[in-house]
Amino acid sequence: MTGPNFLELILVIAILVAVGIPLFSKLPPKRLFAPLDPAEEEYKHLLVRKEEVLLAIKELELDFKTDKISKPDFESLHRKLEEEAVSLLETIDELEKKLKKKKKTAGAA
Repeated sequence: MTGPNFLELILVIAILVAVGIPLFSKLPPKRLFAPLDPAEEEYKHLLVRKEEVLLAIKELELDFKTDKISKPDFESLHRKLEEEAVSLLETIDELEKKLKKKKKTAGAA
């Protein structure tokens, strides 16, 4: 290696060290992925399902207003969707209570 090439190599290494130390020294030593809480995942899934059911009810009502569906079919489907929505809301309420208790106990510890 000639003198200028060696000096360039030393300069590049010094710059990488000077930039790299502040960037990587402050990273907290933690996991990249946290373990999933099954109750919280179920809660999120139920919230999404609730929105889907509510949208289905709106679409069903629109279809009935535009005469795309008969009255007996509308009443049957509407009743099923309402029952599912009520069931989902009850389950969501129970899970919310459990998650709040879990957070309180985790926060107190």
